[in-house]
Amino acid sequence: MKSFHKSIFFTKAPLGGCYKYKDIFQIYPADLEGMPKSRLQRHFPNVIEYWTVPEEKLSFSFSDDDDDDEYLADLRSLTATTITKQERILNLLSTFTNNLFFRQSSPEGMWGMPILSDDPGVDANSWESKWCWEMYFFPGMPDQLKIEGFTNQIIKPISMIHYPEYYYEYPHLDSDRTKEVTLPSIISELFDTYFSLEPALQKSIDSAISYTVSAVELSDRRKTLSLLSSFTSLETMINIEYDGVKIEKCEACGQPKFSVSRKFREYLLKYIGSSDTNKKKFNSFYSLRSKLVHTGRQLQTETLFAEVEKETKYSELVTRIEILQLGKLGIVNWLYHRYLSAS
Repeated sequence: MKSFHKSIFFTKAPLGGCYKYKDIFQIYPADLEGMPKSRLQRHFPNVIEYWTVPEEKLSFSFSDDDDDDEYLADLRSLTATTITKQERILNLLSTFTNNLFFRQSSPEGMWGMPILSDDPGVDANSWESKWCWEMYFFPGMPDQLKIEGFTNQIIKPISMIHYPEYYYEYPHLDSDRTKEVTLPSIISELFDTYFSLEPALQKSIDSAISYTVSAVELSDRRKTLSLLSSFTSLETMINIEYDGVKIEKCEACGQPKFSVSRKFREYLLKYIGSSDTNKKKFNSFYSLRSKLVHTGRQLQTETLFAEVEKETKYSELVTRIEILQLGKLGIVNWLYHRYLSAS
């Protein structure tokens, strides 16, 4: 029997509409009675509705004594099950789109300055920092999150942009908080393929997706680590592609005929695009990856106030965007090729 759930998640740009994937889940902007709103917000509250079944139930405990209380044990199990399902969907959305879909997840709290008014004026001089939980909550919210099935939505659907232009010409990447989130035209086909994968293969794809999401999360704060996460995502997909393929060795020198760098290049030529220009670019990306991994080198723009030329800043920005999109497309195009082959 299905249990339906309704939760809050966030984007860094307005969602702008509703998207429902079959009878699996749906997302739309939050418009709950009494919900907090701010003209200054950088995280936009949205709703995700989805379901779980008993077969998905997870058990979780902090220690061996946790299960003494049956109520708390059931609550921990429900929390683990729903958050796991929710994060899987949000990670897929973050990978398939040009935006980050996320939930609040820090349990530690932080010092923060509550913004008591959108236009405080001189009153802000009397404000002081408070210890804050990273939490979106208001009285009456729990009751509004109870559902027994998908709610009917009468708002417009989220706008879709044709594939593959979506990834090449519209790399939004949350750079403009006034520009609404859009979706690629093949997003439902990507979900179809992902959910049809056998569990072992799906788990491997999940690893690549996790690295891509980390690349997105780190893109503005830890630029070099973000690149490395994208490269790791690509290499995870390459391992999937060549799993079980026997690599011949050169009779003269004993080295593999299909080197790691060649597999990297050939995978991208197959799933991104085959051309002399791309071949040269992919070789340069692998060279950058090797320098980062083996020499400890960082991007010149790694630090916030790096003293570098404008040309260098722009060049590294373009490189970061290209590699971030390659990490996404390494997964997206693999899934879409699989979908087309099965059609």
